[in-house]
Amino acid sequence: MKTKLLFACMASLLSLSAFSQKKKQQEMAVYAEKKGNDYYLVRLEQGKDIPNVYVYSNGITKPYKNYTELKDVVMEFPGMMETNNSTKEELVSVLKKDDHFYEVTSQRKDPKNFEKTIITVYEVIQGQKRIVEEYDTIFDLAGSPYKDAIFIN
Repeated sequence: MKTKLLFACMASLLSLSAFSQKKKQQEMAVYAEKKGNDYYLVRLEQGKDIPNVYVYSNGITKPYKNYTELKDVVMEFPGMMETNNSTKEELVSVLKKDDHFYEVTSQRKDPKNFEKTIITVYEVIQGQKRIVEEYDTIFDLAGSPYKDAIFIN
């Protein structure tokens, strides 16, 4: 009886660990940069210190490079460091949804206070941008249809 119980416990633990390994970590968009027609998306994975970098080109997002040190990312995308203390509007992410293309930007009203950030969603049509929605905080964006641009599964 004890052996059967032990096997049952081990089987449940193995299935839980297998399930947790299949689940992809959530990423958060932290910076984006447009070079030519391509967008370079910097996303920080939960529990990691070094962000993942992707390139969005011709409607497809794919890994750009695998970095081993944060300084290498900063060297290639120096604008990323300036955004922390800037009050300029900065590109954060892009989103393609229902045949519409969106750019998501953030602008800090106070560079020292993360909570005083305006998030703006633009729809891009034939090179022209129009404001679709503005959010007072990133938390407001989390409940919107555009949350997939920032919080990526």
